[in-house]
Amino acid sequence: MKIFAVIHNYGEPCPDALMGEGKTTWYEMPDSSVLRSGNPFFVPDSDTEYLAFPSVCYRIGRLGKSIAPRFARRYIDAATVAVAVVAANRLREARRDGMPWTEATAFDRSCMLGNLTPVDTFIEYGPVEIGFGDRTITYDTALLRLQADRLVEAVSAGNTLKNGDLILAGLTSEGIRLNPGMRITAEIAETDMKLIDINIR
Repeated sequence: MKIFAVIHNYGEPCPDALMGEGKTTWYEMPDSSVLRSGNPFFVPDSDTEYLAFPSVCYRIGRLGKSIAPRFARRYIDAATVAVAVVAANRLREARRDGMPWTEATAFDRSCMLGNLTPVDTFIEYGPVEIGFGDRTITYDTALLRLQADRLVEAVSAGNTLKNGDLILAGLTSEGIRLNPGMRITAEIAETDMKLIDINIR
């Protein structure tokens, strides 16, 4: 299973965005990075600051490469919310020194994955309310610069997509600091459809 975390594809750029500004691109995470809803996230002690970047997440349901936009929806079989966790200081150092981001972005449990739901249902109900302790943000797929069809085209141009692969379609440009005792929740707005519930320890 491959996990693609897409940056520079959601909303307006943040002037002090940790991951910089530029054209839509992505980094990869291993399958060991997945932490499913209901399990706790233990803040590692290898960095002093961990930031959470939520995103809508699409699951690929069939094999394909160089997928044309008009066929892209056939390759997505489910959607949810995911939260990419980044070791902020390590990422700053990697960017400063021109080094790979892997140590800061692709460690175990760095991808919090919500409960998957049929993609049509997810899109039909629209915005998702994501709670980080006392703070709530609204994630709206309408703010994706490359929507699902164009994004699948872009990722599949150089990668064979396989059943079970995940695409975090647009990480927010501003991360939210994780602290022990925080609870992360997500549900589709104006419904009782809960997608994620993870305690930070």
